[in-house]
Amino acid sequence: MADKNKILILAGDTDGNLGDRAIVSSMCQEFRRINPCVKITIISENSKPDSELYDVKVIKRGIHGLPSLIKAARESDLILCGGGGLFQDDDSLVKMPYWALRLLFVRLFCKTIIGYSLGVGPLRKTISRIFAKLAFACMKHISVRDPKAKITAQDLTSKPVRIVPDPALILPIKSGNNIKQLLRAKNVPLDGTPIVGVALRRWFHHKTTIIPHKYAVKYHLRKISGTEQYDKMTMLLAQVLDKIIKLHNSFIVFLPTYNVSHEADYLTCRQVIHKMRYPRTALLLVNHPNHYKSITRCLKVMLGARMHPTIFSASVGTNVIGISYNQKFQGFFELLGIPEKVISIEDFVENELSDKLTALLSEAIVTKDSLIDRVQIMADKIRTFNEEILA
Repeated sequence: MADKNKILILAGDTDGNLGDRAIVSSMCQEFRRINPCVKITIISENSKPDSELYDVKVIKRGIHGLPSLIKAARESDLILCGGGGLFQDDDSLVKMPYWALRLLFVRLFCKTIIGYSLGVGPLRKTISRIFAKLAFACMKHISVRDPKAKITAQDLTSKPVRIVPDPALILPIKSGNNIKQLLRAKNVPLDGTPIVGVALRRWFHHKTTIIPHKYAVKYHLRKISGTEQYDKMTMLLAQVLDKIIKLHNSFIVFLPTYNVSHEADYLTCRQVIHKMRYPRTALLLVNHPNHYKSITRCLKVMLGARMHPTIFSASVGTNVIGISYNQKFQGFFELLGIPEKVISIEDFVENELSDKLTALLSEAIVTKDSLIDRVQIMADKIRTFNEEILA
């Protein structure tokens, strides 16, 4: 029986981001496999739904949850920071100080803090790197999710940094019959037609400022920039998907994953559909990470401008093409052994790389990449690490 019976998880935006929910869900299920008696606490605004989804105790975010956070930290055998892209400054200069001071605070009550499959970088500003050093100093062990993150993190700590791939790779999938019913309800053909999954996000509006994007949008604190580049991006994507439909008689399934107001991935998907000439498409809003991962088994290829759709797809053997907005895409695709299957969003728009993206998608539809062996190695690393930290 494992010794670590009480765990506090400090994770990302489980309230709105399906990828972050997948991380926490996988962690909870995996920890219970190792130790059925484990008691897990997370922090979230969605107390009742998350308590039922993860079978955990939920602490409210913010000042109102502070007494419960102190109590949970004091009683925990282990605090996990992660996983996911927590240590970066491409959104706000506040993010890294926030995480460093948060870890410094909980360390007053629990000395065993582990960085768990962290996304680290970009950290472009000096102030961000200073606070990252402080955060790493609070940790007993540090693990990051890809080689790019390791390079960034190792430069900021003398402690060894270990690569532990994203735990969403080992998230279980749901029944295939239920998933097929969901797809049929959206008129997705299941007759052998090549199905292309597409997970998009808005881009060119992020600026490294003091105010996090979430609050800038909510309180209208700055003008949304990059609209011309964004419009060009959606136009180019529409052209690419039209070509794929004509070339392969494909069906496009849009699968947005971050559908809260300040991100609104579904709106980007709708704008691309609106610009397509041959909209042989469906738009699915899937809130359960296990269901989403199951859907990716039905795809020929996933075109992901979000990270976790590519992680889900690769984990079930579906081909993946990435449109990257920061270094984590290169890091994950490097682990998969297919770094050439990523195009940066800036290059795609600035250099109008629609022909290149069309070629990558075309090849992925007709040729199966050998991902399963590499994914199995990655999955074994995750499970080994989980068993070690709970021992």
